[in-house]
Amino acid sequence: MVLGWSSQEKLKVIKVGVYHVSGLGTSPGAVTMPLTCVYILQAAARLGHRGASDFFKFSGESEKKGSYEKAKGQPEALIVFDSKEAIEGKLRLNYSSGWFNLKPKNSEPVHEPIVSYLCKLIGKLNDTLEKNNAEGLKPPKYFYLVKVDYQNFDDVFVKAGALYYAIRRKEVWTNLIGGSNQINLALMISGAYTAVPSRYYYVFQNSNRLEPEWLSSLPKDANKINAHSYIILEKWYQFPPLNLGIGTILRELTIEFQGKSVINKKEVEDILEKRGYTEKFLPKLIEAGYIIPEGEEGFKKGPFIEKYMELFGKLEDYREKLDSISKWKKEFRDIIEEGNFEC
Repeated sequence: MVLGWSSQEKLKVIKVGVYHVSGLGTSPGAVTMPLTCVYILQAAARLGHRGASDFFKFSGESEKKGSYEKAKGQPEALIVFDSKEAIEGKLRLNYSSGWFNLKPKNSEPVHEPIVSYLCKLIGKLNDTLEKNNAEGLKPPKYFYLVKVDYQNFDDVFVKAGALYYAIRRKEVWTNLIGGSNQINLALMISGAYTAVPSRYYYVFQNSNRLEPEWLSSLPKDANKINAHSYIILEKWYQFPPLNLGIGTILRELTIEFQGKSVINKKEVEDILEKRGYTEKFLPKLIEAGYIIPEGEEGFKKGPFIEKYMELFGKLEDYREKLDSISKWKKEFRDIIEEGNFEC
């Protein structure tokens, strides 16, 4: 079993557009609100707004001929993790839109207001871009909804990790404001373990509005788009990949323990040293329950490493077998619904 990415894999990385991954509950605004920010910034970048252009500066490969995106950072896919009931339209949703007068129905699949709202938003922004002879915006090319047990960390962790491995050659941004705590924690930890997401982001508001409540109105001209962009850049929070090394450390410990009940201290220290840690990090692993001292120079598996060995083992299986979105769709076909942005 090979740890990390091989040089061959690294050479095959093709970013193109951005894959947005998010948790979700019964409030579709948790997805549409931050994507509204992204699309307004996309429009502003096309209109020459320096701050918006810098926001996408290191995103994608816009020079790639025939690429889905001609401008950097354009959303290419939206993938959300939600309950079976919300995805199948068996729950009443919570949302409203002052910009487009949208209100919830008695029951509707959670993807419907997302599609309706984003199509209307993109249409309005494109009206302004067209007047200014700027390139238009596109909705996400792909939209997948993944059914999970939103109260079960393990369930979401494995399904999210499998997805991350399938889209490892894409540019992935993970939204951390949608869905249950279990979903968001699973997205973060599986992201840290697989080292796939390049950004984790969150934008807060108190209401269930589909658009940002702190923007005064739908921007209908270039000046308003640019003005809104300054506000968005102040409200947008993100942090870099959670590459703290702990995911790789636990993965290597898991492999080191295969077929062994005890490993020696030197083996653990070697794993830590490769990740830039010293032996002073050993107490952290002990306190967290990953390893238990055995004698003076040995360690046995702690209670939590057993659990993570099982979870990480499942992810390692997916790491080997899932290297494309098509393989992921086939593997999880029973729990994936596909939305369609017919704008």
